[in-house]
Amino acid sequence: MIQSVKQIILTTCLVGIMCLATGCTDSDFTINAQLDGTPDNMVTICYMGNQGLVTERMMVAQGNQLTFKGSSDDYTILWIWDAQRQLIAQMVVRNGDRLTVKSDGLRLPTLDIKGNKVTEQWMKFRKSNQEAIDNHDTNAINRQIEQHIAQHPDQLLSTVLLVAEYNQLDGNDKVKQLLQSIKPDARPDRLVSTLQYLIEQHRQPTGIIRSLTLYRHGKGIQDLELNAKPAALLFWSRYDTNRKAAIDSLHAMASRHGENIIIADILVDTDTTQWTHNIKQTSTSWTHWWAPGGMMDAMLQSIAIERTPTIILTDSTSHIIQSITSL
Repeated sequence: MIQSVKQIILTTCLVGIMCLATGCTDSDFTINAQLDGTPDNMVTICYMGNQGLVTERMMVAQGNQLTFKGSSDDYTILWIWDAQRQLIAQMVVRNGDRLTVKSDGLRLPTLDIKGNKVTEQWMKFRKSNQEAIDNHDTNAINRQIEQHIAQHPDQLLSTVLLVAEYNQLDGNDKVKQLLQSIKPDARPDRLVSTLQYLIEQHRQPTGIIRSLTLYRHGKGIQDLELNAKPAALLFWSRYDTNRKAAIDSLHAMASRHGENIIIADILVDTDTTQWTHNIKQTSTSWTHWWAPGGMMDAMLQSIAIERTPTIILTDSTSHIIQSITSL
């Protein structure tokens, strides 16, 4: 059985030094990027490479230019985040690829990436669905992906879209069915491992959250009450590289459900130095809270939070119905 990404991350996390330590060869992949809006700024690159090892590397984009070399003997998805932890690029890579990336204001749907067929197909899909992506219309995006898989079960792009673009909140069984409908040759092990990890994170926990006594931003110690309404609670820390995606999910929920849902984010970090700055950066309208004890805060002991960012969903009776942990 394919080893899950979760097991891989628990056993091995290589940060920053893979290419420097081992050296890069002609069999590696290369990315040459022009990232408008990031002059002399730090970016973070992450992907699953050889033997399923997760590589995360921080680099400086000098004068908007960035060159990165890595190694993956199978198709894998590579993410690039900017210094504000916003996702600015995604692509599919494997050894031998030479990719060029040009951005337009760091907006994902407008990326111009050349170098391999599946990434070019992916960018074409994004541009053709730019309005739905900009509006966080996950239902419309899901429909387009389901239609593409049905029409092209033999395309690698079908697996890529399922892993990287499909909204996982509608049920794991459906995701598994979509994966099984893709022909085996079009679903490489490494991409399937990533999808297995995502499915694993959408577990159905048990428990009840009626109230949490936490520090409310600008208000002091208060009770976060979850009464008679469904709720979405984002637990995050300052180190999260994909908090932007979690925030986007909350924005989509708020847009769909309005006052019929309680939305809040909870900082589970003992250091609040950047707390106010991060809140202002994401332009959120819901309430913001801090657990002074971090992940080990007494108020959170009954909630299974293994890593951040995690979104906990509760129903109108305060029962936990889902826990979603982003990659």
